[in-house]
Amino acid sequence: MISKLISEGIDPNHILYLSSDFFVSRKELRNAIAYFMNKNMDVTDLYMFIDEITSIKDWNLELKYMSDSGVLEKARILATGSCSSALRRKGELLPSRGLEGNEYYMKPLSFRDFVLQTTDHVISTIGNAELRDSLKKLLPTLEKTSCSLEAGVGQQFKALHKIAPFKRELDYLFNLYIRYGGYPFVVNDYLLKKLQSPQRQMSFSINPKLSEALMRDIIGDITKLGKQETFVRQILKEVSRKYGSRYSFSKLASDIEPTHVTTIDYLETLEESFIVTILYALDFNKKDIKFKGDKKIFFQDPFTFQSVKSFLTGKDVNEIIEETLQSEELVSKLIEEIVSSHLIANQEIPMMRELKTFLWFYYDTRGKEIDNILRINDKYIAIEVKYQSEVSSKDVWKVPQLRESMILTKEDLRTEDNVTLAPVDMTLAVLEKAHHTL
Repeated sequence: MISKLISEGIDPNHILYLSSDFFVSRKELRNAIAYFMNKNMDVTDLYMFIDEITSIKDWNLELKYMSDSGVLEKARILATGSCSSALRRKGELLPSRGLEGNEYYMKPLSFRDFVLQTTDHVISTIGNAELRDSLKKLLPTLEKTSCSLEAGVGQQFKALHKIAPFKRELDYLFNLYIRYGGYPFVVNDYLLKKLQSPQRQMSFSINPKLSEALMRDIIGDITKLGKQETFVRQILKEVSRKYGSRYSFSKLASDIEPTHVTTIDYLETLEESFIVTILYALDFNKKDIKFKGDKKIFFQDPFTFQSVKSFLTGKDVNEIIEETLQSEELVSKLIEEIVSSHLIANQEIPMMRELKTFLWFYYDTRGKEIDNILRINDKYIAIEVKYQSEVSSKDVWKVPQLRESMILTKEDLRTEDNVTLAPVDMTLAVLEKAHHTL
């Protein structure tokens, strides 16, 4: 971003980058900014990048001070932090300070971004000339082809048919995404190893230190918020063991040491930190969530799931990846998690449109279930995941309140009995993200 500003003609002397890791107090940060502002007293368009701002105690008060003292009249500030829970909680304490409409979530790459950003690099690692050529053709086609869920079935089918000739190529890339997820540092490690390998095989042993680094970040961020690592470990263990199943908070709490209230507190912190997704069940009668009903809890990226399992079992993350891919049940649950994460990224707006207001799952007393219920405006859409070869419209449960139904499949692309069937890899490849999800 700084390079882009300089390339657009912004004087480098008008740009400030600060890593808050080097400051021990708000006063030190304030002094550094004051020096920059005094040096550019006659400049009216300045840029400040403050990285890891959550490492400074009461950082939100410092941003409030900058706003109140007029700094924001001359400067644009981009503040980032790896402890997303702290950013979200303390960001809420800054009303009318320019945060409204300027809050963004940076999450692992969506499958669309994964394809658009890595395909050129993937091409250089592939020995098969035919696959290389077809991947080269996929990229410009996909760049011009995208679709929002608000567009309706007609526009979605139009987009899907444009990329249908590249189903094999998307399937290849989706298998990589299931294996390695959307963290750039993991994807880069895979691509580098494959590029250096003369055999160019599909899978490689990625550096286990990447998994360790991720878990250190997760545990470190949670403990910074006053949580106990022992309880975090217990909760992660039960979430992994029950992965993809539905259960109540009280059931989860009964299987571990923390109380019901403590369990909810820890889970909400993990969700605010973008580690897990808590999917609530929908009550159609009340048009609201079932607060006391069952929930589904997923990790927000496949590699997070693999890393947590490695952390809990002591096994190498590569061994965990191979074990996971050999289990059809686990792969199916991972894909269900991927789909839910993408639906969230398509609709979420910080503060104003949170997950609980537009995405749920559904079940009844007989045990029937729908993976995702998405609300767009006043319309409810069922989105079921069936990653298997043979799928029919009967594989999604018909509920009167649902205006549309969609089944995400492995191969099928058609409509049947007013149900849309579409390959999950193609659907996610054309799915846009919300403006505030980076």
